[in-house]
Amino acid sequence: MADESPTGSPSSSSPELSVAPGWYSVNQESTTQAYWDGEQWARTRRWRGTGWVEDSDDPVPTGVGVGAEGTAPRVSRYLPPPARNTSTYGPSMGSPQPMMTRPMVQTTNGSAVASLVLSILGLFGIGSLLGIIFGYKARREIRGSGGYQGGDGLAVAGIVIGYVTLILFLLLAAFWVVVFTTVHDRIDSATSEPVAQCQADSRSVEVAVDAYHAQKGSYPDPPAAWSAGTYTSNYAPLTSGADGGPYLNEPPATNDYVIEFDSTGNVWVAQPDTFEPISQAVQDVGANSGACNAAVSG
Repeated sequence: MADESPTGSPSSSSPELSVAPGWYSVNQESTTQAYWDGEQWARTRRWRGTGWVEDSDDPVPTGVGVGAEGTAPRVSRYLPPPARNTSTYGPSMGSPQPMMTRPMVQTTNGSAVASLVLSILGLFGIGSLLGIIFGYKARREIRGSGGYQGGDGLAVAGIVIGYVTLILFLLLAAFWVVVFTTVHDRIDSATSEPVAQCQADSRSVEVAVDAYHAQKGSYPDPPAAWSAGTYTSNYAPLTSGADGGPYLNEPPATNDYVIEFDSTGNVWVAQPDTFEPISQAVQDVGANSGACNAAVSG
């Protein structure tokens, strides 16, 4: 009885069957082949995704061997029919094909770039806030891209810088609010004090004029026209101790306003270094409660 090698391989006792020279698969996936030159396995090659690459120095793959001298080769049970030569056509169409993978090209996430730029610019806090939002958005997109997007470092930097610039902006804004409020309060205080003093002085002059009228039956008559030189002497009827006086201790100061009166009992307020010959309705302290404000503010 003739001896047989593993299934599909002829033995030396069956010379009528021979394996033709050519490339033959030696594994189930058909990704490795060995070349049979008619007498022995000469070389091997492997499928590299886009073509065959010969392993000239590789040993004969597992499952492929040569019998004793003069005998037919022993080949694996996955050897295709001898008539098929796969050197031209690549792996057998009936066998699973090697999967050709597309090289991964990683791109930088646009939201990560926008986050960093906006955070650096700040833009009065709005850019910082947008930078933080875009940073978190970019990190979600990068994690969901499966490695096709990069830029996580840019997104983290955008978030950190965004928080820092936003905090700095808020501190600066709070500082300016405090400064503005303080200055405004001081201006109001500086304005309100002279106004309050003007209202008090004008009221004192009105009381003195009314007291003079009540005692003498007539209002005090300034001796001369109002001016810087006659201001003090014109108050003499009210500040003199003669004939029932004094009705007023001293004339009001003229640093922030001027208070005048006439023989008809009118009392009015003018701006500093301004002496009105007659009473004006807007300056009359009895008719206009804002007369001192107008005189002090100028």
